[in-house]
Amino acid sequence: MPNKHRKQFDGVVVPGTNYIDYKNLPAIVRYISIHGRIKPRYYTKMPLVLQKRMARAAKNARYMALIPFVK
Repeated sequence: MPNKHRKQFDGVVVPGTNYIDYKNLPAIVRYISIHGRIKPRYYTKMPLVLQKRMARAAKNARYMALIPFVK
């Protein structure tokens, strides 16, 4: 029985795909804190597999200079 008081994960993957694109900045920026760090799973309620994919996409976006390393 799921806990009804717990925040549910709303999804970040584009329908029809199974990856998180580093060019999808609005989706990535939602999971980055005001200090520029990737938010942990206990805040985002994201499954482990998607959390790792999102972290890799955020790091790729940083390397490509699409988002800053720190704010």
